[in-house]
Amino acid sequence: MSPPDWRLERFGNRAVLVRFDSEPSKDLTSLLTGLAKAAARLPGVLDSCPGMTTVLIETSDLGALDRRIPELMEAVQPVEGSLHEVPVTYDGEDFEWACIHLKIDAGRLIQLHSERTYDVRLLGSPGFVYLSGVAPEIALPRLDEPRQAVAAGSVGIAGTQTGIYGRARPGGWRIIARAVALPPIIAGDRVQFLPR
Repeated sequence: MSPPDWRLERFGNRAVLVRFDSEPSKDLTSLLTGLAKAAARLPGVLDSCPGMTTVLIETSDLGALDRRIPELMEAVQPVEGSLHEVPVTYDGEDFEWACIHLKIDAGRLIQLHSERTYDVRLLGSPGFVYLSGVAPEIALPRLDEPRQAVAAGSVGIAGTQTGIYGRARPGGWRIIARAVALPPIIAGDRVQFLPR
């Protein structure tokens, strides 16, 4: 598989950003995961982290990394991560509001949110798990004013994207559920929500 068009950008004096000219997708997430893992094995690489359409690579030797990137891109193999079944309770503070806003009943919202298998697009800071898109029928606007505290394990929707608050933090996503238990998740994995 040849990768989509990409370009290399300097990111400070110790890192480069490999940016792909492609929309986020399952295939791109698999490619980014493979690239991040392959880059992490290069001499001098200190860290390698995939994003939505990028891979950030931190290194102790930018010159050597610049020379290795083209051959790395030719050899990169997509990697599909693990599937995690995450039990959730659909009782988030915005769940009832979401049903009213969307003009659907609770069962339909649960069905539409839990029937998809989501790709883990990236891990944000601190500990936020960004997942792929929800069904368009359940897209929700962000809060006008973010909450000062959202509990760890909260599952939210913002626009057409869903995600999990891996740690307690402020946030403006509409909280529709909470994870009963959250396994270790990395970018490139997949998540299936199991209603309880």
